[in-house]
Amino acid sequence: MTKHAELDAALEKLAGDYQKLNDKQINFAIKEIARVRGDISDILSDFADKDGIIKRERLARLLRELNEVELLIREYGTAAMDAIIKETSAFTTAGANAAILGAVGSGALVTAQMERLNRDVFEYVVKRFGEDGLILSDRVWRLSGDMRDELSKVLRADILRGESVSTMIANIRQVHENETWKIKRLVVTEGNTAYRAATAMNAERSDIVQWVKINESGRRHRHHPSHRCYKLAREDNYGVGSGIFKPSDSQIYMPHPNCSSFITYVIDEDYL
Repeated sequence: MTKHAELDAALEKLAGDYQKLNDKQINFAIKEIARVRGDISDILSDFADKDGIIKRERLARLLRELNEVELLIREYGTAAMDAIIKETSAFTTAGANAAILGAVGSGALVTAQMERLNRDVFEYVVKRFGEDGLILSDRVWRLSGDMRDELSKVLRADILRGESVSTMIANIRQVHENETWKIKRLVVTEGNTAYRAATAMNAERSDIVQWVKINESGRRHRHHPSHRCYKLAREDNYGVGSGIFKPSDSQIYMPHPNCSSFITYVIDEDYL
């Protein structure tokens, strides 16, 4: 096996390992945001009478309390996403440099360089404007607002029907479960963006990486040919091969939401 083939295999394995980590990150974010259910349960208990019923007269005041709940969802969501991005970057830079060292024997970044790189990746991901014109904090705010609206609908209906607090808590759990697809989408999108950005920025700072190549993921969607990663993997903008870009070409960092494409390296021939 050539050095290039060995490096490609190592980076492809790293990408697969990251998808396993990303699955764990999804569960982490869902559980973190689910903490708000305990906060809501406390609020409902405070508003309920001795029979576990909340009077209609208290509805308006209770719904105003959901403003605080929205802030908590935002707080838990932001903390979870920050942790995920930092974990992803550290995982990626460590793995990519180990792959370079193992296959080529030189060209890996030292610890201080990786620490700086990880900070830069974090700044890039949290401040990146998407095609929707939003940055990460805006997306978390939108998620928290959507959840607050759904909680408001459920609690309003339950109180008007005279449902017990225990029934309300069960319905709140259902709201959270119904919203988990939005949490998953956010974690997959931002986590994989951090993964690709870290891989590419690592290449940009390496002395031996000349180009990077975007590779389609094995997780194919039935509409995959319409996805931007599919098109990018077939572009030859520099006349050096399909899917090959400069490490600074940020269009490969986030081809589209939910994208799990990954990046490999093209090493300068002087080091092969």
